[in-house]
Amino acid sequence: MANNFTTSVNIIRDTERNFNYIPTPNAGQVVSQIVNDFKKGIRSFSIVGTYGTGKSSFLLAFEQSIRGKKRYFEPNFIENPKAEFIKIIGAYSSIIEEFADTFQVNTNKNKHENILSEIFNRYHSLGNNGILFLFLDEFGKFLEYASKHNPENELYFIQQLAEFCNNPKYNIVLITTVHQSFESYAYSLSNTHKQEWTKVKGRFREITF
Repeated sequence: MANNFTTSVNIIRDTERNFNYIPTPNAGQVVSQIVNDFKKGIRSFSIVGTYGTGKSSFLLAFEQSIRGKKRYFEPNFIENPKAEFIKIIGAYSSIIEEFADTFQVNTNKNKHENILSEIFNRYHSLGNNGILFLFLDEFGKFLEYASKHNPENELYFIQQLAEFCNNPKYNIVLITTVHQSFESYAYSLSNTHKQEWTKVKGRFREITF
């Protein structure tokens, strides 16, 4: 039996890789919850699972199912979707700068707003039945960086991003993966920042993988 639980999967490098994913009942439930919540207007998700549980493989299988390349799942978000995927792999660096690079935002003035504007432009360019997926694998690395470097600014951007994607007027879906709960990344913060951290967490639907 092929093993779909591998730590070597890279959601960018392996996009076109022909891999044999074996969907588990839990993975199917995760897809169902994401789709059901999407239809309720929830668009920002945090998938929590320990190392080696196959979160990256799941994201690739999820993408291939939506594209119709392989039907591991039946994620019926909207009818006849025109889907685009923007994928980022977390690093111990600023999530703001990572998004600025990805969306080619070169100005420091109103950087948050300009990034969100570029995301909307990418979504809007898909036209009718468009749906834009933002995959942030290894999201915890951004959170680790945020807890040590300018947490107010980094967290505020994450909050803005989640709120922007949660707007039910847009078919934009943000899916992050982390190895531990949101709070675990905030252990070194002051009580004030921990409260902000909790507020940001509340913008995401947390799903155990």
